[in-house]
Amino acid sequence: MDMVHAWMIAQRDLVLEGSAISRALDYSLKRWAALSRYLDD
Repeated sequence: MDMVHAWMIAQRDLVLEGSAISRALDYSLKRWAALSRYLDD
């Protein structure tokens, strides 16, 4: 999971601000703790 998190952060810096993918990454990164808990269950 740490590698996925690091990849998402790195990709976020590469995509255009306001694009659909930037919004998707922002959404996931803001909710990373909850996503991690869900995947651990």
